[in-house]
Amino acid sequence: MKRFVLLSLLALLPVLLLVAFYLIKDPFHVVKPYKGKMYNPGDSIALTTNWGYVTVESFKYFDPQEHFDSFIFGSSLSGYYLIKDWAPHLPADARPFHFNASRETLYGILNKLNWLTNRGVKINNALIIMEDEMLMRRVYDTDILFVQHPQTAREVSWWKFHQLYFNAYRRPELVAYLLCPSKMTDKVLEDGYATTDITTRIESINEGYYAWADSVIAVNPDEFYTPEHMARFTLPPKEMPCQEKITPTVAAVLNDIKAVLDRQGTDYHIIIPPHYGYEAMDSRDLYKMEQIFGADRVHDYSHDAEMSSNLRHYYDDGHLIARDCARLMDSAYNEVTLPTPYLK
Repeated sequence: MKRFVLLSLLALLPVLLLVAFYLIKDPFHVVKPYKGKMYNPGDSIALTTNWGYVTVESFKYFDPQEHFDSFIFGSSLSGYYLIKDWAPHLPADARPFHFNASRETLYGILNKLNWLTNRGVKINNALIIMEDEMLMRRVYDTDILFVQHPQTAREVSWWKFHQLYFNAYRRPELVAYLLCPSKMTDKVLEDGYATTDITTRIESINEGYYAWADSVIAVNPDEFYTPEHMARFTLPPKEMPCQEKITPTVAAVLNDIKAVLDRQGTDYHIIIPPHYGYEAMDSRDLYKMEQIFGADRVHDYSHDAEMSSNLRHYYDDGHLIARDCARLMDSAYNEVTLPTPYLK
């Protein structure tokens, strides 16, 4: 019997070591409690991160001191609508926070609104960045970068959530990278498991921004928009118009979002941003959005052909630069038509 137990333990040892190493390294930042920062000073590479999970953990960490009451919701496209540029459109005593998630869904926004409400959080102000693609994203995304936090999503259990991450961790190249980064960095970057795209972060409001890129674009745009950069991201524009996406099921979710905002008495605005190389929102969908939320709260910039086709409005092939995000907020909140290329 002792021999059997010993042999069993020896057989299980590799698995136990693998699990222990995962718990100690916490490569995806989903095991150890969030302690107020994501990156160490000087980090130039990191395994790709589920920002929706970080957002919830960041809110839980900072809210007891900050008492947030104003929120920016949306996908990564909402990340560069900076709070310093949103603040002039808010009451002086507002406490804003970025509540975004990579590849956010309508269900994700609804879940977050309900989660905040159930915690007794007052949502006085909200800015929702709702790109056309958000209208068609599925309820439950099993990609580790986009799966929702189990505390906010009814569709996700803690067991399933951590099972997804442990299965991803078991890839030999990831284990090899964690054991010997100097040998495997190129491999994990090439395979998309890691990134060098590390933004400057203001942790207390869950905001990341491209300090270097913004400073260069402001002074000498050609230094940022080099021929190599343009060649890397230039895409052929898709044909217009795009297809109608607001089905009765999608409309029901949009109405549920509005109901939560109305119950909270929230002053909210929805910006439909331009997206490089993508079609404008279908006019029938835009009409339905205005019918649900009110034409005065829905601000469509997706129909601006110049912004949708000019890469110089973007950091890459999708994320609008912060300067242009600020101007869209100014236009939306002030109900003014900005000079082309900013349509209202």
